[in-house]
Amino acid sequence: MAPMTQDQHLPNDFLANSAPNIKVSRVNWIKVGLPEYNGSYAVVLDNVMTKEECDTLRTVAEFTARDGEWDRAMVNMGQGREHLMTEQRNCGRIIYDSQDAATRIWKRIEHLPEVQEIVSLENVPNIFGNGAANRGEVWRLTRPNERLRFLKYIGGEYFRPHCDGAYMTPDRAERSFFTLHLYLNDGAELSQLNSPIACTAGCVGGATTFHSKDMKYRFDVLPRTGRVLLFQHRSLVHSGDDVANGVKYTVRTDLMFALEERRVEGLGFLRKARSTRRRDGDLRREHKGSRIGGLLRSFRG
Repeated sequence: MAPMTQDQHLPNDFLANSAPNIKVSRVNWIKVGLPEYNGSYAVVLDNVMTKEECDTLRTVAEFTARDGEWDRAMVNMGQGREHLMTEQRNCGRIIYDSQDAATRIWKRIEHLPEVQEIVSLENVPNIFGNGAANRGEVWRLTRPNERLRFLKYIGGEYFRPHCDGAYMTPDRAERSFFTLHLYLNDGAELSQLNSPIACTAGCVGGATTFHSKDMKYRFDVLPRTGRVLLFQHRSLVHSGDDVANGVKYTVRTDLMFALEERRVEGLGFLRKARSTRRRDGDLRREHKGSRIGGLLRSFRG
């Protein structure tokens, strides 16, 4: 990896200190009524960032945007193609490329045991598929993707059910397996629309909802300032619920991995995977890599 350049838009001390009170909650799919996802990875991390830190991050992203404007979020259809599909996705978006900012966020959580368990992936077909498992592939986390997608949902906006697709770098040296979703403000439940709680929340509605495959059952993760939802791309059907009132702000990125080694079947030994180093700055400017997966998995940030 090329040396990381400090983001001149960020204060030098931004996220310089550790977060002292991070609370970790692993999603127990059986307990939340979605047993078909048992064994799939999802954790909720609270108190990762303060309100002031979240506000600073959003302000920086808005400053770097063209005239401070939020573009309409597109749906990525693969092969570098994006389409505006408001029936599937209806919200604003700012794309902010900063490896420095992404790494600072990552450093807040990387030490947690529940996060460390996904730093190296081996024999996890529910995460990277049966083919990779059969080949004995070992994937090692390299970094968070520098592409930060800031999302803004105002009253009535949403992202319909989908699965997140994997991103592969143009040189095919890295690919993603997990989504990192950071909530920048609070949200109240729809049932609290007319309650005093709604008056203090940034929005009402807007939960990230995981759905059963038949869409009959659901589990909601509500927006909370500084909360991180970290979950695998593969197979987890989820949506961004309608925001009934107010404004919901979030930012999402991916965790990138490189193939470390592969067991060559029939030969009985481990062969180091060919490691292709990215050219300096290539991924700072190029982001139209291939998307992997079917229709659901092609819907990305």
